[in-house]
Amino acid sequence: MKDLKPIDYKLLFELMKDSHRSDRQLAKALGVSQPTVTRRRAMLEENYIEGYTVIPKFGQIGFEIAAFTYVKSKLKQKSGAERDDAVKKLKEWYTKQANVILFLEGRGMGWDAVCISLHKNYPDFAEFIRAHDSELAEWVIESQTFHSDLKSGTVVKPFHLKYLANSK
Repeated sequence: MKDLKPIDYKLLFELMKDSHRSDRQLAKALGVSQPTVTRRRAMLEENYIEGYTVIPKFGQIGFEIAAFTYVKSKLKQKSGAERDDAVKKLKEWYTKQANVILFLEGRGMGWDAVCISLHKNYPDFAEFIRAHDSELAEWVIESQTFHSDLKSGTVVKPFHLKYLANSK
């Protein structure tokens, strides 16, 4: 994989602010030629960009709950092929859940993973947790969920990647 050059970081940050802009608009903002932007964007898309998407106002399009589910798994008790199989099974289950937007292994506060999911309403959320706890019982020791109201809850800072672009 190629190393990123300063122009690549600048382009990546501009795309994080607004990926809807054309290469010509990005070139103008960066002070480089449009072919340079096109070439560098292609390299970034191949190696460093997961995808492009919009960030909707979830509470206004039908989602009421954002859930952060903290998980204690049995993964740390397994090794080799047994661990690989368990990771594969967890990945399959979470990937099938359309409302799960992120699942990461990590460490902290006694937990080893976190799942972020969005739900249309409380019954939808409750069904997800029931399925999570029952269908993953072989691999999950314990889970706890923190959930937020997306419709009327206080939002101090909305989710957006443009903030990272300003952290240079």
